[in-house]
Amino acid sequence: MRIESKRREFQLARAYVPFQIMNNVYNSKEALKKGTLFPELYMPYKYEKRY
Repeated sequence: MRIESKRREFQLARAYVPFQIMNNVYNSKEALKKGTLFPELYMPYKYEKRY
């Protein structure tokens, strides 16, 4: 069996995108800094410094 035909049998990913209601939004400057207009979607990466 060829590998190409096997790949078509599986779905790689499925996105879940909830509807966003525009009630709380950042101002334009803050939205550009945080990368999102909606405070509910702001999830910064937290990392530890390892020395």
